[in-house]
Amino acid sequence: MSDAEERGIRDYVNGQSQEDEVALVQKVGARRILGRSHDLYDVHCKESRWWVITDPTNLYSQKDFPEIEQALIFHLGLGLFLAERSRAELNETEEEHVSPPWRRFRQALEAMDSASESEDFQSVGIKCRDALIALARLHAGSDWLGEIVDAPKAADFKGWANIFAERLTSESRVRSYVKTLADKTWDLAVWLQHYSNATPNDADLVLNSTSHLISTFGTLIHRRTAGEPERCPRCESYRLEEDIVTDMEKGGFFESTVCAMCDWRSESEFVSFAEHFKDADIEGYLSGPTTGISDRLGRESKD
Repeated sequence: MSDAEERGIRDYVNGQSQEDEVALVQKVGARRILGRSHDLYDVHCKESRWWVITDPTNLYSQKDFPEIEQALIFHLGLGLFLAERSRAELNETEEEHVSPPWRRFRQALEAMDSASESEDFQSVGIKCRDALIALARLHAGSDWLGEIVDAPKAADFKGWANIFAERLTSESRVRSYVKTLADKTWDLAVWLQHYSNATPNDADLVLNSTSHLISTFGTLIHRRTAGEPERCPRCESYRLEEDIVTDMEKGGFFESTVCAMCDWRSESEFVSFAEHFKDADIEGYLSGPTTGISDRLGRESKD
């Protein structure tokens, strides 16, 4: 466990409570389950003890879960529940570029939640088709398209999707994949719309395909506008992490970038709390309701 990793877990737990400070952080293992890695930590506070599990990061009282495997099982189950609920959510950097079509996609999910008959599942196909058309209309005039000769009609999703793929990709295989994905997803949505024997599985298939296509375009557009991710100047790894060291005496924190592969570190830059939080609604955040299991930290002494 690197110093930056240990500090990150320590700051996470301390950030959940102002009453019980972390005394010791121990990394006790890692599990790779269904392609996702979960790091496991045993965190000793002055008056309590916690398991911390990552991806997503959460913490669990060892009074409730004496064994780490118990906490991990609960963590995985919670993750599945949140994954189902988050089907309507999209990465912020992606949704920034596809917000209107993603709103229409949410309407398709809402229709699916109440669907019970074939015609209900067909309506899911109609809403997915509308979401794809909204995607084409949204970016038909984007700057990154450049000049277009013989532009497709507004509702010609396949025509616009081919142009988008040409402008957003540089590798031929990626371009071919995006074009095929767009073509087949549109065909599936139209098929479902007219399929009188539609089933829940058919609707789920179209929903998953539509979601994947919209998020794919969101990713490609973000990459086009934001550029490629940074790499370590020493070893060229992409595993660059932000390292924050708080300095209460100076009223701020030192921020630097650390490579998790070779331990390269950038020059540390000091940022004052006043500068960092100048545009934040701190009062609104502090007065809002607490949510999540981790908010139980520090309450045991009050209960």
